[in-house]
Amino acid sequence: MHEFLAPFLVAFLSSFGHCYSMCGGFLVAFLNLNSKQKNLFFLVCIYQIFRILAYIILGVIFILFGNILAINSKVQAIFLFILGLFMMVLGFALIFRGKILSIIENNILFDIYAKNAIRKAIKFKGIKSAIILGFSNGFVPCGLVYFFLASAMSRQDFFEGFLIMLIFGLSTLSAMLLFYKFSQIISDFFKKIFNYLSYIIIVIYGINLAYIGFKSFQ
Repeated sequence: MHEFLAPFLVAFLSSFGHCYSMCGGFLVAFLNLNSKQKNLFFLVCIYQIFRILAYIILGVIFILFGNILAINSKVQAIFLFILGLFMMVLGFALIFRGKILSIIENNILFDIYAKNAIRKAIKFKGIKSAIILGFSNGFVPCGLVYFFLASAMSRQDFFEGFLIMLIFGLSTLSAMLLFYKFSQIISDFFKKIFNYLSYIIIVIYGINLAYIGFKSFQ
């Protein structure tokens, strides 16, 4: 199970900082829409379940794509090397937060999709709102999501790739369920520390994956 330790640490640590900044807006919009609901915590749970479901669906698509690319050992080695390089670039982009990250996390199609989802969610309260906004949240253009999708693609075993996305969703669950409480308790300093630790792990993970691909190619 040690191969799942790095993904877990990345998700758990970054959930207290990075996830708040990326997913917080969606969650705040949902909470505002349903502020008068008596069963708000239950609705937040539904919201988070559908956020995780979106990650899993994305993971399944990328895992299938990765298995198609792994047609032979040489192609798979090149594929792993490229994924490793991508993770390294992504990790440094998250650390320095420059133009590269803005390009990676820019998604015009999502902007159109998100606006439509919010328009639909505003018409509803309760469970329908939780489902629509929660599922939409899972498609937010996010460097962290891209890391986990790349990690899932690198797995030969379909179940392992599926498990990676599930670990990602579940590891961020506690922080997102108690969004307001944690965001107020944890200082900006510790949020940055948690973020940087997770980003460094991404870089190290990428170096290791690139090395595995390079070694397999020889």
